[in-house]
Amino acid sequence: MIQLKPGTVAMIIGARTSAGRVNIGKSVSLFALCQPGERLLNPINGVVTELPGEALRALWLVTGDIQSVDGQAGFAFVRPEHLMPLTPDALPADELAKIME
Repeated sequence: MIQLKPGTVAMIIGARTSAGRVNIGKSVSLFALCQPGERLLNPINGVVTELPGEALRALWLVTGDIQSVDGQAGFAFVRPEHLMPLTPDALPADELAKIME
């Protein structure tokens, strides 16, 4: 199983919305896994950011050369399954072995 944790570098490999698709293929840093309705201090703009309570699942707040669904630069909320870690310690052992071969 892929281990996602804050500080991990990952690539965005999918998106459900057309606004999110512009970020596919970009590398990001995982900041925090946010639950619906949770608020946190956004590291990019210093503003309290909230994952809407209507969200159906927890999403990662990620940072990088990306944009949010409303066009703000530097961060976005992304589903865990749309992230592929690029840090070797976050990869499953069998995938890491394939890369090392």
